[in-house]
Amino acid sequence: MSYSSNLATDLSIIASDKSIKGAAAKAVLNGWKVLPVKKRNKLPHFDLIKRSHLDATDDWNLIDFWFSVDPHMNYGINCQASGLVVLDVDFRNGGDIRDWMKPTYTVSTGDGYHLYYSVNEELRFSGQIGDGIDIKYKGFVVGEGSIHSNGNIYTKTNDNLVANLDDEMKEMIARW
Repeated sequence: MSYSSNLATDLSIIASDKSIKGAAAKAVLNGWKVLPVKKRNKLPHFDLIKRSHLDATDDWNLIDFWFSVDPHMNYGINCQASGLVVLDVDFRNGGDIRDWMKPTYTVSTGDGYHLYYSVNEELRFSGQIGDGIDIKYKGFVVGEGSIHSNGNIYTKTNDNLVANLDDEMKEMIARW
């Protein structure tokens, strides 16, 4: 969606706020599609949407409405609609950061990391890269600034931009 300069300015102001809503505004400014997620949870907020990640949008008026209904909700990012593949590394399930995973925009979760990679083509993935590493593509991830059920805040861990999922990484993922 293309925004008028006034709305883009307003979104930039909202995005500077250290709140979940501010983080959702940053996601929209990144060109990502977001959806409402229940407070301190990973479940879609079905009081506000019906089709989970398929209802994700970058329409700020709708997103603002969602936050007016539930100001403490989390938000998610529809990976495929946002041109993203996210590697979800969960330590409790045996996941670890592999040396072939290129540095990228990374968010610390309740028990691991989300590593964001950009894609500009339709891809197929198996869903997992061994124990404790899920591939999020046809679905969503909980966004930065949201609060995990254990109380941890999903926090950006570096200043990296989102790296491209290059052929080398696609090959490594395909091996699993």
